[in-house]
Amino acid sequence: MSVTGWDDTESYTLRGAGPRGSGDGVARAGGSSLLTRVILMIVGSTLLVGLIAMGVSSVLVGRQQRDALTHRATLVGTLQASAMGQAVWEFDTRAVEAMIRGLMAEDPAVRSVKVWAATGGRGGHGEPLVELDRPAGRAELATVERKIHMSDSSGERTMVGLLRMTYSLEEAESATLTALAPMAGLVFFSLLAVIGMISVLLNRLVLAPLARLTRSAGAIAAGDYRVRLRNSRSDEIGQLTVAFNHMAETVHDYTERLEQRVAERTEELRQSNEQLAVVNRQVMDSIQYASLLQSAILPDEREMARRLEGLCVLWRPRDVVGGDFHIFRELEDGRFLIGVADCSGHGVPGAFMTMTVSAILDHVLSETPDSDPAAILGGLNRMVRAALARGRDNPRFDNGLDIGLCLVRPDQGDLLFAGGRIGLHIVDPGADEVGEVKGDAQSLGYRRSDIGHRFTTHRVELAPGRSFYLTTDGFLDQAGGARGFGFGNRRFSTMLLEHATIPMAERRAAFAQALAEHQGERAQRDDITLVGFTVSPTNSASAMVTLADASSSHPVHP
Repeated sequence: MSVTGWDDTESYTLRGAGPRGSGDGVARAGGSSLLTRVILMIVGSTLLVGLIAMGVSSVLVGRQQRDALTHRATLVGTLQASAMGQAVWEFDTRAVEAMIRGLMAEDPAVRSVKVWAATGGRGGHGEPLVELDRPAGRAELATVERKIHMSDSSGERTMVGLLRMTYSLEEAESATLTALAPMAGLVFFSLLAVIGMISVLLNRLVLAPLARLTRSAGAIAAGDYRVRLRNSRSDEIGQLTVAFNHMAETVHDYTERLEQRVAERTEELRQSNEQLAVVNRQVMDSIQYASLLQSAILPDEREMARRLEGLCVLWRPRDVVGGDFHIFRELEDGRFLIGVADCSGHGVPGAFMTMTVSAILDHVLSETPDSDPAAILGGLNRMVRAALARGRDNPRFDNGLDIGLCLVRPDQGDLLFAGGRIGLHIVDPGADEVGEVKGDAQSLGYRRSDIGHRFTTHRVELAPGRSFYLTTDGFLDQAGGARGFGFGNRRFSTMLLEHATIPMAERRAAFAQALAEHQGERAQRDDITLVGFTVSPTNSASAMVTLADASSSHPVHP
């Protein structure tokens, strides 16, 4: 056993457990603070008690010393008064003064002596017969008065004067300090002994076991859950040690089981991740191949460019594949169909819809020899409804498309447009506004679509430098800006006018930049398709028309 701790609370580590951390940092952080604070509290308390005891003792001893000095002064005054009777009666000032000087030489506490001769029965008034003084110092003073008597032959005593002596209490104060010095030393060494004994006992009984508990708790906090404390005590420290060991055992068991479960779950997750990676790779390979298939149904831009004076195509699916596609079909007499379609859904479902609609569109074109856009949209509406009729029993299954389709007739100097919720935007050179031919407010193929609806064909003159644009709602509805608003028709028209003077082939990059600046960091919310083109009439007699005429619409036939 040592003064720094008990052997019965030594800590140990279970065999076979390597340290996972160290609690030395915790022990160093608070190892001496508790003992220091307790010792300081004990020292402060004992010093306070000692000071109070010394103060009380000094008062009592000082009072005793002053009483003793006062009593001595009284005796001395009485003796001196008896010895001075004859000399005062005879007014022998020399004799009286000699007695006083002898007294002051013998007793240094005497500070002042005054003697009055009795006249008319009054003593202590008027000029004293003899008066001797010396510096009084800073100590308190005590005054003693005694009457001077003289006895005659018959023994009768007669008052002949008055003696007044002033004594300094400095001697009493010095005697008090002298008497208290041994007591102060005794108290000081007694306090030191008490402090030492209390500190040793407190450290051995309480602080050392608590320090071991703290170090063990720090080891557990650092990850060493096998630390235990030996214990043979039954007091509060022993109970605390038992509770700590129980807690450490519980934590160790839980940790072991948790680590085992974590290892098992980690292995399961690793296997699952490997399986998911394989499945994801297969799915992505399939989607990438679906993207190739979808790209195959899109028109070749090089073939389109050969038929058009200028071409701008921006096709950007939200995912790898999407539900938007653009249309280009060459016809007889130099005529061709051009348009955009927005099918329901995104990703793989949307891509399936585009392929279905593209196949149905080819069939409708084969049955529409005059290629009237309104007739094509009517047939497409009916056939899409018929093709998807098998899924109509499911209320969640409702698919269709929006479309804008132009039949361009350079030989007649015009184009015919029909749209289902997609319009045709027109920009003339030097114009300060964008003309728009709105499509019918009718989607194709949905439950709500009118199967008997007759779409309107709009005739628009071709003119040199006139640009035409078809876009799906993905461009117009793309959220962006500080408040997350859509791109919108107004911003779209401004964009078309700003870039109307650059070549059509360069407008694709300009439109993509404008969209990116508006979109910022926000995600793309829909598939985006924009087709712009310019074409001039082959008939030189065709005249320019105003935008108002270009945007007017009425049913016509090719």
